[in-house]
Amino acid sequence: MNCNSCGAPLQGTDQVCRSCGAKTSKVQPIPHASTVPADLPEYYRSEFEKIQGSSEQYKGKWNWAAFFLGPFWAFSKGLREVVVIYILAILFTFGVSVLGYAVIFGLRGNYFYYSKVVKRRAVII
Repeated sequence: MNCNSCGAPLQGTDQVCRSCGAKTSKVQPIPHASTVPADLPEYYRSEFEKIQGSSEQYKGKWNWAAFFLGPFWAFSKGLREVVVIYILAILFTFGVSVLGYAVIFGLRGNYFYYSKVVKRRAVII
């Protein structure tokens, strides 16, 4: 639930908003319509709904395909901007950044894809 006055997140037992001090008697949950496309595989639908349901506090779980296949995985998901940055980083660091980007893809791959599909914008890092 969120405060109607300031929008800060509230716990169910809060009598007063911790951010602005407004009473919670007028507080109602903010409804959100899922904008996750139905044609995605179940794995991505589930991850995207978790990301969306947490107001993007949850960034997705570890993605092994993105970790091992990195730029190939990103390119197949339409994340061309990320692939360009990856290639430039490898060229300018003489390959040192390969492991770093592999970890970034593993950690944030689902969020990169979520941003591209649901929010229609590219997240580079």
